[in-house]
Amino acid sequence: MGNFIKKQMLHDGESGISYIGRFDFSDPDGIVFGWSCSTIVAMFDGTEVSAKFQSFGPNYFTVILDDKIIMNSLDVSKDGVFVLAVNLIKGIHEIKMIKRNEFNVGYVKFLGFDFGDGELLSAPKRLERRIEIIGDSITCGYGNEGQNESVDYAPSLDNGYLSYGAIAGRSLGAETIIIGCSGFGIMQSYVGDISQTVPSRYSMIVPEKDVRWDFTKWIPQVVVINLGTNDFSFGHIPDVDKFNKAYIRFIEEIHSYYKNSKVICTVGPLMDGEALIVIKKCINNVILQHFYDKELDFVSFLEFEPQNKEQNGCGVGGHPSIKTHKIMAEKLQSKIRKMMNW
Repeated sequence: MGNFIKKQMLHDGESGISYIGRFDFSDPDGIVFGWSCSTIVAMFDGTEVSAKFQSFGPNYFTVILDDKIIMNSLDVSKDGVFVLAVNLIKGIHEIKMIKRNEFNVGYVKFLGFDFGDGELLSAPKRLERRIEIIGDSITCGYGNEGQNESVDYAPSLDNGYLSYGAIAGRSLGAETIIIGCSGFGIMQSYVGDISQTVPSRYSMIVPEKDVRWDFTKWIPQVVVINLGTNDFSFGHIPDVDKFNKAYIRFIEEIHSYYKNSKVICTVGPLMDGEALIVIKKCINNVILQHFYDKELDFVSFLEFEPQNKEQNGCGVGGHPSIKTHKIMAEKLQSKIRKMMNW
């Protein structure tokens, strides 16, 4: 081990490594990324593989070898070389690493793979179907590996790989990226901070570094928005006029980057009562209608049913359990399959 070849640091597709998500290639020493479910994939011919990381905060990965999870939660929080697999059957293998946690918990610098006496092969073929999931803690899989709402939060309990969007994407055979952050909303955070919104971070590769993304690099056919839970936090009804205008501006921004993409505005599964009634009216009667009035039909609505804690359990702080994420994924993939004829 120890042969971390510099050529592996080149841009996506030039190095034999595929980078699915938003990655910053400007640092010659390594590739920086932060969003949940950012994925690194490589094909190699050999019997072993390790990876080298520099970590900025707690960071965890799901590691998959030849379509089988071999490490559910690899902790790379301490900088160094991490042995992923040894004593493999000699031949061609695929290694995949998926970042489980959010950028506000930590971001990472990838410093390369080492295949021992083996060699890196051509990058795996990319999927043609692409889905972008935009949201908050629900979308990022916050605390979904916690056993109940009373469990103390720890970043190791976040699993973006088992979030509803990621599950749906895999079922649909689509590359799926997540752009989201716990506590963030459309116009404010759950405590009313207007600086902590997803639209304010949406154009960034690594939000903590304020590095801007080139939207021409990866264009999804479907964009899913699940925001508003934090704007309506604790059942509080915000200024709905401001909410509607902020939501419309965000959809218009997305549409400016992805002219031919479908946008699904979703609600749930943590909202209830008057807040749920009001946000559904906002989306259906004002926000979507704004586009329909202009004869634009790229937007639609989907509601996730409120979670059933008694039947399906819940994660940290009452967030959806993995079982609930799977239920949400089934509903989302059904809508996308029908809408896109996938």
